[in-house]
Amino acid sequence: MNRICLPLVAALASWLMAPAAWGQAYPAKPVRIVVPFSVGTAADIVARQLGTRLSELWGQAVVIENVQGAGGNVGATVVAKAAPDGYTLLMAGLNLAINPSLYKDMPYELTRDFKPVARVASGPLIFIANPGFGPNTVNELITAAKARPGSINYGSGGNGSITHLAFELLKTKSAIDMTHVPYKGIAQMLTDIMGNQISLGAPALASVVGNVKAGRLKALAVTSAKRASVLPDVPTVAESGVAGYDVSTWNGVLAPTGTRDDIVAKIYADVVRVARSKEFIDALQPQGLEPDLMNPAEFRAFLAAELAKWSQLVKDSGAKLD
Repeated sequence: MNRICLPLVAALASWLMAPAAWGQAYPAKPVRIVVPFSVGTAADIVARQLGTRLSELWGQAVVIENVQGAGGNVGATVVAKAAPDGYTLLMAGLNLAINPSLYKDMPYELTRDFKPVARVASGPLIFIANPGFGPNTVNELITAAKARPGSINYGSGGNGSITHLAFELLKTKSAIDMTHVPYKGIAQMLTDIMGNQISLGAPALASVVGNVKAGRLKALAVTSAKRASVLPDVPTVAESGVAGYDVSTWNGVLAPTGTRDDIVAKIYADVVRVARSKEFIDALQPQGLEPDLMNPAEFRAFLAAELAKWSQLVKDSGAKLD
């Protein structure tokens, strides 16, 4: 009888101890946030500012790891395949909602392989030009483009990138024709605009605000529905006469599918606490970024809408990868 009961006792003890391990306060070890884009991008800025403050709040290291490649797909795949325990998170960005319309063989599915935690921040792109470029506003640009179809060129970070599609949306809404010059990233594009090799670009405001303020680049308009607080004198594209134009980049935290709801709720609550702090807001605003929170359910619906929106624009523009 005793021999029969001992294994049962051991099993019962193990079962009773398990909840203690499962219920161990999260996080009990360092957390990794994968940024699928390069250092200095909006996603990287948001992740580092968020990670620093979450580390202080949690008493655990929050490690930011840049894993770039394939428009963000490489880093996203790393997180999609990670253990769903809350210790590997993704700082997602707009490109991940565009990629399924561009890549034939996607290594993950955004709405299947990830569990939304929180949208954190958003920011506009900005139409910029060499200071010597004739038009000073989007309205003047449209007038010039209509007078000389195809003669004005614009650069982007690559075919199908948001810096490309922002111009495609402008072209569609204003019925103009301009020539696209794709680059492998925005760094060389900005160098060529400042060197007057090409006329225009539409990078994220966060990446060029310093050059705009220094006068090395001329700002025509921001792409968001409202003006950016860091450049309050720069109008929106909609204010410039293109009704309904609104393109904003966004960044948010995703966890691998299967991550427990209580862990997601904990991360979300602490992200909200950080994002509403004066220190976080003050750190983002000079970069042209603003806290823009969504809870997990709102973020899930938003991701579905973004996938549909950009799929249609990619189709309409005929954008293809290089």
